[in-house]
Order: sequence, then structure tokens, then C-alpha cells
Amino acid sequence: MISRRQILLMGAGLPLLSACGGGGGGEGAPPKELAHEDVGVTTIAADDWATAAPESQGIPAAAMQAMLDDGAGLPTLRALLVVRNGKLVGERYYADCKSSDLRHIRSATKTVCSLLVGQALRDGKISGIDATLRELLPAQLARVPLSAAGDITLRQVLQMRAGLDWSDDRGFNYDDINVTDFALALPVVRGAPWSYNSGASHLLSPILSNAYGSDLLTIAQRNLFEPLGIKQVLWARDASGAEHGSYGLRMRPRDLMKLAAMNLDGGQWQGRSIVPAQWLAQSQLSHFKFNPLGLELDAMGYGYLWWTGALGGHDVAMYYGWGGQLAIVVPALRMAVTTTALWRVGDTTQITRGITAVVARLLAKVTPA
Repeated sequence: MISRRQILLMGAGLPLLSACGGGGGGEGAPPKELAHEDVGVTTIAADDWATAAPESQGIPAAAMQAMLDDGAGLPTLRALLVVRNGKLVGERYYADCKSSDLRHIRSATKTVCSLLVGQALRDGKISGIDATLRELLPAQLARVPLSAAGDITLRQVLQMRAGLDWSDDRGFNYDDINVTDFALALPVVRGAPWSYNSGASHLLSPILSNAYGSDLLTIAQRNLFEPLGIKQVLWARDASGAEHGSYGLRMRPRDLMKLAAMNLDGGQWQGRSIVPAQWLAQSQLSHFKFNPLGLELDAMGYGYLWWTGALGGHDVAMYYGWGGQLAIVVPALRMAVTTTALWRVGDTTQITRGITAVVARLLAKVTPA
């Protein structure tokens, strides 16, 4: 259940939504058939992206049309957007979804937190990525005196090598517990190899809160969302009131695209540096090569909460959320593609594989400018 305190409205007097991108406008609750999809609704005018015909940006019009049409054949796909050279060249919403929907981006939230860590390092709020949890979370560790997690470093958290004995399938709702205390109380496997660990990445929430002296949502609003013109999000909290560091962020697909497209200009947005270029380059280096998701990506790997690989013959870096919540950055093409999808049904690996295959077919037909 989303409470009022989880709603962030940045700015007053927001205009009523204009119809756009294959969906109508409106306010209030989502349509009944979408209620189970955790959809929030904004009242933001969809006027925040300059649009252009795909062919004006070097993308064959037929290839773009084929991609958008192929998206209609993916039953769980809800939004598909393409940007090149800072222009929105493709946008479609499916199954009565709208550009105003706040979609749950699931674990793509982790990559958002990676951006915030880069800003904290820039601001001198965190000494470095080899700082330990003992240094970064002293008060939290004091609440869990038998914790074995004190020697875990921020680097290990970012690389998914923290070694916490975590499972995402424990049969209870993480909104109902203090996730920080729960994670810090888990056994630790020393020298652990790469292992996907939402408990460890959640710890970025208290780490950043300690660093700045405010909650994660306030930090993200001031340092990331406001500078990007992101006016409204939802962010789920755990029982302690802390925003989840590993999932729980809901936003418009157009705003997810801003988080992706910013990377094409070295962390700049409209001439303003948002995230340090050096941090983006460092965090998008692959530290491990594998393909645990079974996607269409080649040479798939993992950086600092970024997925990496090649898609359609081009190197990519990717925000990845369960079930098809993707923001794919293609530096050589100055392109980004974002998708959102229904994530509570079916084989989510198969769903995401289908989405990445559609994207790969378009990228294969685009050449560097």
C-alpha cells in the first residue's frame, strides 16, 4: 500500500496532464485492470522532451515502426521509448497505459542509488569506495552487536560481492520489516564471489542518509531528480521509514529516460553536470562476465550496480529491473532505450528476453553518426 508520505511532488501548481504517446490524460486511480500493476498517476504535462522524426536522427523510419509494432506483440510490455541525440524519436504505450503512469522500475532502483553514491563521493560525503560498513553505518551496526558485516566495503556492496546470506524469496514483505537491521544480522560468507544481493544494496539507503544527514528521497530530489526536471516519483519505504535502496522507485518512463540519456553526455543534463563523468565510466566497467539473466546481451557483465554487455552489435550499459524495466544506454550511437513492463506474471526472464530481442533488432540497423 502506498501512503501519502511516499508521494513526492517537486514544485507547486503542476499542470493537468496532456494526452500523449498513445494514451489519454486524467487524474486519480489507475484503471481497474491496471491496479495490480502498482501504477501511480501524475498530473505532469508531457512536454519535457524535444521530439524528432527518427530519420532526422539517422534511424530508418521503417526500423523504428517495426520496433514499436513488435512491442505490441509482447503482452506484458507497457512502455517503449527511444532517444537519440537528445531527441525523443520513438514512444509508444501499450495496454491502455499512459505517459503519465508512475511505473515500478524494480531493481533499476539500484542503479539510481549508484548515481547517488557517485555524487556523494564528489561532494566529499563518503571518503571512498573502500570505506567499510563499520565506518559508514556505525549507529546501525551498534543496534546489531553480533553483526559480522562491519568489514564489508562499499566497493563490495556496489559489485554484489558483500557475501550477506540473502534471498529475495523469503516469503514475507520487506516493507514490513527494518531491512537494514535484518540485512546486517545475516551471516557473511567471506571472499564471496558475485551473488545478486538486494539486502546488501539496500544498505546504500542508510549509507547515503548517514552521509548527508537526510532521508534518501530528499537526497535524490535535491541532487538528482530536481536537476533532471523529474517532478514526481513514488519510493517505497520499509518499516523503519527508510526508502528501499534496492527497489521501490516508481517514475514515468520519460523520467527513467532522463536517467539513461544523461549518461550519453558524461553525466550532464542541459549543460549542467549532474553525476561525475569519471564515476559513470568507473561504475560501468565490467568486473564480472556472465549472463545469469539469459538475455539477448553478449558478453554480459556487472559494474557498480550497472549491467553491461553488447546488444545489437553495440556496447551497452543498462539499468535492469525484474520483468522488463530497462534503461539501455548505447554510447556509440548516442541512443538510449527505456521500457517498462508488467512484472507480476509469467516467466520474467522470458519476458525480458523478448524485450531485449526487439531492442536488439533496432540497434542492429543503426550506425554511429
